[in-house]
Amino acid sequence: MAEKQQTMDPLAMWREWVAQSERQWNAFLNQAMATDEFSKAMGRFMDFYLNLQKGMNETMGRYLQLVNMPSRQEVLALGERLSAIEERLGRIEGMLAKQAPAAGPAAQDNGAVPVKRPPRTKKPPTAEK
Repeated sequence: MAEKQQTMDPLAMWREWVAQSERQWNAFLNQAMATDEFSKAMGRFMDFYLNLQKGMNETMGRYLQLVNMPSRQEVLALGERLSAIEERLGRIEGMLAKQAPAAGPAAQDNGAVPVKRPPRTKKPPTAEK
């Protein structure tokens, strides 16, 4: 008997207890989730959660309106309008590039009209040692 107590691993006993507890909890919870009462309770919880979320969205919208901040819908609408403007601008740039091929390759790449700049006559200072 003394030999058995010396060779017993307390961690192995703890691991076995944890595994057995998990199996028991798993069986119990599977049985509980299979009942109609559980399904009804989950349905009520989901209804409560969705109503809570809807109320929070409405409250946040009123608060943002009060502090003169855009709501999520307004920001999304603004993003959609900006995307449409960018698409139209891209089409306009493409049409301009087709109509003015003599402007040169640099002007066609970015759609800008070349600007004449004065010559650079001032030299940067040199480091004297």
